[in-house]
Amino acid sequence: MRFAGRKDRAASGPRPAFLIAGLLSIPLSISLAVAQNGSGSGAGSGADRPAAAPGGAERRAGSAENAATVDLDDLLKHLGERARAYEAIALKFVCIETLHSSESPNDDRRFDYMYVEAQEQRYLPYRQRHTGKPARGIAETSLTFNFPDSYSWTLMFLQRRQQLFHFRYAGEEWFSLRLAHVLEFSGPLPFTHGQTIYEWSGKVWIDAENYNFLKVEAEPGNQQDRLQSDLKAYRQAPRILIFPMARRPRGSKYNITFLNEFQKLSLPDQAEYRLFSVDLDGEESLEDQTTLRYTGYQFFGVNVKDILLK
Repeated sequence: MRFAGRKDRAASGPRPAFLIAGLLSIPLSISLAVAQNGSGSGAGSGADRPAAAPGGAERRAGSAENAATVDLDDLLKHLGERARAYEAIALKFVCIETLHSSESPNDDRRFDYMYVEAQEQRYLPYRQRHTGKPARGIAETSLTFNFPDSYSWTLMFLQRRQQLFHFRYAGEEWFSLRLAHVLEFSGPLPFTHGQTIYEWSGKVWIDAENYNFLKVEAEPGNQQDRLQSDLKAYRQAPRILIFPMARRPRGSKYNITFLNEFQKLSLPDQAEYRLFSVDLDGEESLEDQTTLRYTGYQFFGVNVKDILLK
């Protein structure tokens, strides 16, 4: 089954291809050295990606009491300040993106990946095929997904955008050996194509010490209500023998982790999108899964140390 909403096309012009070629062909003063295995399935070395805590995310005892003592407005103020650091380097790094899809499980694709424009609701990504041999004139590869590009989640806490979301403090949890604040959020826009963070609802895990992103788990806004309505209609649809003549309800889930660490900033390391359908019993069945991994970060035109350590 073809992944819904993904289209590949070769762009007419190389645009930042000259820039990427130059960046990858000269030594850079700041880089994230990330170990990779032969298949590209690893997200990073142990130094860059902390080991997961035993048993996964673990809720901290007494988090309900902690929620009552946390000042959400004060927390959002700190997150707004941290978001400015993310914003400052958004257009000033390049990394390697590895695409793995369940429709082509033996054909991972790798791209040189960067952002070339800050739009109102997202950062505009740029991809070109990763060859390992920097060269000019490689055409842009444009991929369209039904979920946000990874770095755009850092827009969420910019002070001029916080008011667009509804936030609720949900407590504290341990994630990847880090104590995290957990915030529930809901975006302001109805779900259409899913390409902006404003169409999603879910939870975000924030490092309690330095206010970095750690993880986001999200689903389309109002998805549960829509699935219940669609499932009711599906069960009432005409049947041939025992098979409904209507299409199964479909939904999606998205999560991203920020476990590539450099200085005091965490950067995306893996995003996963799962498309599923729901049967007559309300059970979910996976239809497609797309995984994006990010490694080999390099920065240019910015003194990251000055931005992050002040």
